[in-house]
Amino acid sequence: MQDFFNNLDWMQFVRAFVVGGLICIVGQILIDKTKLTPARILVIFVTTGAILRGSSEFINI
Repeated sequence: MQDFFNNLDWMQFVRAFVVGGLICIVGQILIDKTKLTPARILVIFVTTGAILRGSSEFINI
């Protein structure tokens, strides 16, 4: 078990936490400042993610 924790990339966890927090902040601002429902914001996020993922396949990122 000790080897498992020694081999983890802790900065990857920190980056994932920060990026997830930023996504939540954007979603909360959209809820507070617009009349969009959480369901519509979710659809916007999923669609944006699919477009970014698809475009990254062409750019080879």
